[in-house]
Amino acid sequence: MHEIELKLSVDEATLEQLTIAKPRKGFAVSGQSVTRLRSVYYDTPDHILRKACISLRTRHNGTNWLQTIKQGGSMQSGLSRRVELELPIDGIEPDFNAISDNEIKNKLLSLLEGKEWGILFETAITRTLTYYTDKTGAKIEVALDSGIARTTSKEHPIHEVELELMEGSVESLYKLAGALMKDRPILFSNTNKAGIGYRLAIGEPPELLSEVRNSNYIKLKPDDSAGSAFRKILSECLNQIVSNRSCVLQQDISEGPHQLRVGLRRLRSAFNIYKSAFLDNSTISELDTSAKKLTITAGNQRDIDVLTEDIITPVIPLLPDRHSVEPLFEAIRLAHAEARTELQQKLSAPELNGFLLQLGELAHSPDWKENLVLSGSRKLDLPVQTFARNALSRRWKACEKRAENLQDLTIEQRHDLRKTLKKMRYTVEFFRSLYAPEELRIFLKRLKRLQNTFGYLNDVAMANRLVAMKLPQSLQNNEVSTVIGFVAGWHQARADTAWLEAQERWNAAAEAPKFWL
Repeated sequence: MHEIELKLSVDEATLEQLTIAKPRKGFAVSGQSVTRLRSVYYDTPDHILRKACISLRTRHNGTNWLQTIKQGGSMQSGLSRRVELELPIDGIEPDFNAISDNEIKNKLLSLLEGKEWGILFETAITRTLTYYTDKTGAKIEVALDSGIARTTSKEHPIHEVELELMEGSVESLYKLAGALMKDRPILFSNTNKAGIGYRLAIGEPPELLSEVRNSNYIKLKPDDSAGSAFRKILSECLNQIVSNRSCVLQQDISEGPHQLRVGLRRLRSAFNIYKSAFLDNSTISELDTSAKKLTITAGNQRDIDVLTEDIITPVIPLLPDRHSVEPLFEAIRLAHAEARTELQQKLSAPELNGFLLQLGELAHSPDWKENLVLSGSRKLDLPVQTFARNALSRRWKACEKRAENLQDLTIEQRHDLRKTLKKMRYTVEFFRSLYAPEELRIFLKRLKRLQNTFGYLNDVAMANRLVAMKLPQSLQNNEVSTVIGFVAGWHQARADTAWLEAQERWNAAAEAPKFWL
């Protein structure tokens, strides 16, 4: 049996509200129950089952013992897909003879043969279980779980919502999640009860902090259509956005807002690449608008981080002794705190639920084209290699157009060229798995070097404007202005050299073999 479920992290108050919430519009409740569950998890001291992506547990549901084995799968934006085998047993101890799937049984036995294994941790949960149905015939099990995970010496609270698709489409799963959580902030879960228990067992913090997530390699296949490739691209963008959203909410590190903005920009770039296939679709347009607004908010904090780390800090050792950078840093700290608060408010607002859930539905629903009324778009049925070739050619032509009369470009025109080069880079990364590494190596290397130079030029051009826009007027005194002038002058001298380098690197990129042709 393949299990498809959506896990959401919530606080205790939200869980209590959901427990008494009325059925949502478009869905009917077909049954509700409250159960107390004791789940016992087994593994070796060195977690050999976990390393093999296998979970072995026994669970008492108040009446009987059940043995559950889960294999494979991963958590992507809260959505989990994996094989689950569940069957009744006589007691708390696992019963391998009861396993009907010989492949799973033999794998489990081979992993544990000759090893010491036993109870590693357990959970005690009060579960409010509700079954929802809709007009399409979908049936979804919603579990509201509140309880603890514990080892022999430690315990940690658990509050989460699990929506499991029993029958019907993934679309119904996301629509119910949106209906239930409409007015409540949510976080897609990046772990599960077993993950909490394992971290307790090895002495790690039970709450898993979301790490910064860079963009990952997108594996496309030659037999993919342009439409199936779009779903894979969309899924990867969503994973990057969701992970870094959690990171920004949990940690104050500069890479969080940076990679969040990258994920949003990649998403908007994907929309742009496919825009001719969407026929001015309102759903895509609304998603793009939401992504643009969030990109601007994330950019406000990221720009201040760049100002601090890349523009001001390298010049501090060169600053004359009679001047202090501390007043400027104090002003920047205040501006950073204000920008961070604004970003966190946006990321934790209930309004963001619709954006994330709609993206999840598009990325994971097999019926996404029909849901967007795109079934007549022939471009989505093109072989992905044909679509990629056309997309890469269009992007490069846009770069060439922006680079005409390169040596005479204004600051604004250089900025436009930089953005076009960035879009070219995203397009290459989306489709790079379709090409042999040696085919794209030279072009991608030269494109990255060119981007780095234009990125520095943009940082320098924006520095003075950023300070003027972001810093409170009360803190813009003579000392601050003097230090800003020194920093800006030092970078401007380097920028003149960098501009000559940019022209050389453009010529090198223009001469590189175009691997997609």
